[in-house]
Amino acid sequence: MRYLIAFLGIFLVSCDKVKEIFQEEDLLKRPIAQRCGDCHQEIYQQWKNSRHALAWISPEFKRASENYSKERCLSCHAPYEINIGEKPKLREANLSDGVNCVSCHFKDATQSMHGPYDVFSPPHPSTKNLQYTKSEICSGCHQETYKQWKSANVEKNCQTCHMQPKNSKLIQKFPFDLFHTSKEVYYHGFVVPTTKPDFFRVQIIKDKDSTTLYITNLKVPHNVPTADHGSPKYYIDLQFFKHGSLVYSDGQTITKKEAFVPKQTTEIKFNTGFDYDKVVVKISRKLSWEDSPKKIGEFEF
Repeated sequence: MRYLIAFLGIFLVSCDKVKEIFQEEDLLKRPIAQRCGDCHQEIYQQWKNSRHALAWISPEFKRASENYSKERCLSCHAPYEINIGEKPKLREANLSDGVNCVSCHFKDATQSMHGPYDVFSPPHPSTKNLQYTKSEICSGCHQETYKQWKSANVEKNCQTCHMQPKNSKLIQKFPFDLFHTSKEVYYHGFVVPTTKPDFFRVQIIKDKDSTTLYITNLKVPHNVPTADHGSPKYYIDLQFFKHGSLVYSDGQTITKKEAFVPKQTTEIKFNTGFDYDKVVVKISRKLSWEDSPKKIGEFEF
């Protein structure tokens, strides 16, 4: 037993010595994302191509914030530090980095990087925090969407759809990569998943002078469209046919105000005082930063 205790003592002293040798002080001073990318190369490349990386510099945000003059819009696009349920404060440095690595992972309280794993990381202190595997971690900035998700009462969380993990290593830089085995690493591209036709149930009921469209959000665990800010839209287009010829077209734009709520059915009525034997319903989506809508699906009745 004493040999085991002695071995563990030597190991712990060695670990502390390794940390002392390799610790990099600038990592505790909220560096730019590219600095984190020296070691976390895969995660950095994912982030670099994400909307988080463009949060401050995108033309859409510059326009919406009236060239950064709307102060209430700024802090979530370049946050100092995220905390559950609290709108973050705007940081003073490296604004063009947008929502960068240290915004989410560095905590002043512990002077360490936080993440979902207990890891040996000589360049900087690390703290295991399982909140990074839960939707709550997103709730500071995405407050409205988080409330919608919470009300939906589903098992699927934000990370399931927007940060789908894959088996990989946290670090790709020698020799630090040797300290890590492969594990589930969350994808830091923060994707907006492609909406599929089976996400919705679409039904039509025809009356004498009207046609009512019923759309149920079956699979998206928050409102669609959704956003705390910005103006994403869904477009519902109807085409009415008689004997193969188009006789009438109509449509409806769905904004956040009229959004499709999870597991609920939205009713949209159209005046149709004419005869038809077929109707085609097309659903399209345009995210806030997109120039034109993208077709989701087409339903024929």
